[in-house]
Amino acid sequence: MQTQSVCLVTGASSGLGRAIALQFARSGWQVVALARSQGLLEQLRREHAGIDILPVDLTDSAQLAAATAELSARYGRLDQVILNAGTCEYVEAENLDLGAFERTFCLNVQAVVACTKAWLPLLQVSTMPRLAIVSSLAHLFPFGRAEAYGASKAAISYFTDSLRVDLADTPVQVSLIEPGFVDTPLTQKNDFPMPFLLSSTDAASRIYRALALGKLRLQFPLRLTLSLKFLNLLPYGLRQKLAARMARQAARGASQ
Repeated sequence: MQTQSVCLVTGASSGLGRAIALQFARSGWQVVALARSQGLLEQLRREHAGIDILPVDLTDSAQLAAATAELSARYGRLDQVILNAGTCEYVEAENLDLGAFERTFCLNVQAVVACTKAWLPLLQVSTMPRLAIVSSLAHLFPFGRAEAYGASKAAISYFTDSLRVDLADTPVQVSLIEPGFVDTPLTQKNDFPMPFLLSSTDAASRIYRALALGKLRLQFPLRLTLSLKFLNLLPYGLRQKLAARMARQAARGASQ
């Protein structure tokens, strides 16, 4: 039976998930890295001996069931689960792409719920179980073209807070992680300024420290968090006008 603490990280083939996996492995955890790309996972495993890999498409129910059976056989329990996998697609309001909404919600929401359902029994076997779900600060303010992404992150933040309430009388601790802009292959495709951009290594270090301290919610970086919360204090109509102006400026900047 596995004696070393086991941390599972989804979306671990690149970006923030990869950095989180390395952070935990270097801190002495047995890490199980999940993602769709076996090639990138193999590269990650070669980088640190404390990382095991499991290629899986979390939106495929059959693959998720097979992965869960494999996890149970390999480890018997999970001490920490970090649900980080996610995607972002921007849409045009005058021609909403329903496929973009479906793909975004499928991974950012439905897969998170499915993973929670599948792996909660493995967490409940642990003596100190923690489930951490990565959302985003994006849902705090109405950004242009972010209808699909922002709505999915609002949904998963609410899901996490509600789940914590229902698990309050169990040993499972639930943490909500809401980062701002992190330099990853996903954000590198953005065509607008990203204030207070953090490296994935910096973000992973912040997440590791917060979870080690048992924080229920982590929002970072502080300057972006405070800026968005200040904007939310403005009168609703003024906030909407400001958001629309920001969206127009971003669109002009992208077209230049």
